[in-house]
Amino acid sequence: MDLVILLLLLVIGFIVAFAIGSNDETMSPAVGAKVFSVTTAVAIGAVINIIGALSLGGGVSEKVGSDLISGQQLTTTMMFAVLISMAIWLLLASITKGLPISTTQCIVGSVIGVAASAPFFGLTGWGMEIISWNVIVEILAGWVISPVVGFGIAAVVFKGVRRIQSRAPGLAQRERQEELAAYGLAVFLIITSLSRGGNDVANAVAPLTALPDFQEPVFFGPFVFPGIVIPLLVGGVGMAFGLVVVGRKVIKTLSTEVVTLSPSSALSASVSVSMVMFVGTYFGLPLSGTHVLVAALIAVGWISQTPIKKDQIRSIVISWIITVPISAIFGLMVFAFLVILPIF
Repeated sequence: MDLVILLLLLVIGFIVAFAIGSNDETMSPAVGAKVFSVTTAVAIGAVINIIGALSLGGGVSEKVGSDLISGQQLTTTMMFAVLISMAIWLLLASITKGLPISTTQCIVGSVIGVAASAPFFGLTGWGMEIISWNVIVEILAGWVISPVVGFGIAAVVFKGVRRIQSRAPGLAQRERQEELAAYGLAVFLIITSLSRGGNDVANAVAPLTALPDFQEPVFFGPFVFPGIVIPLLVGGVGMAFGLVVVGRKVIKTLSTEVVTLSPSSALSASVSVSMVMFVGTYFGLPLSGTHVLVAALIAVGWISQTPIKKDQIRSIVISWIITVPISAIFGLMVFAFLVILPIF
């Protein structure tokens, strides 16, 4: 492939990764519980994203939207239209309002927009009829059910934690328990961030890792690296920059503008998210960790009788509702642009 085209594809991958990193809310419970400052959280998250991308990203194989379009496979142009449109909406939501948007919703909406509009650009075998609506219903059900389950698990876990704390003899012992919860939360979120870095990088650079240009080893002085390291590094650095430059706004939204957190309540919410997402991943359900986390935060606020900021919750829910149709519109527009100006 021409070097200029290859560099352009790497730039696109970096931009998509930047957008994903800008909407990374993984560390928000630690900030809300005052375990990390925002600056510390984004710094740790940035480093972990790069490590996760390089160490785990090569084993992640994700066909974006493959289950949504029965009997068809996205072309390279379609795939990049999906990724670019997803990046546009993630960046808009992160920069303007700091709202946590589901990457899964962005992908689903973008795939629908691209697949539905393809016949207008001369591609046969595409259109609304190619969309697997059974899969759409299954995904929608997961988006509704998973936050409910996450709410329930977080409530049960935090109730158990509160019961244990109530038996602690004296204030000093309860403070010690919160201190232990803070350590546990920090370790837990670092591991979660490592996993997320490895998985999210696939959303940004999966099309690049399959290119023949990155299948050959790369020589750097006396060192030899697999070629796939190049797109993975670009994706990891992109996510890291997105988190540092823009992501702090999203972290602040979930850490301070939903409910006030303690280390134990933040840990309870995070445990709930990990359990729900693990089960969802095991059964192949494309759930949204963002949805589950917000529901879990509301649950621990409810159990602790801490005021929940309803206006912020309303804004987050509205952003979720409009994400699929907006992503579909962006998908159509970007795909039209790429067809008119073919570069792949």
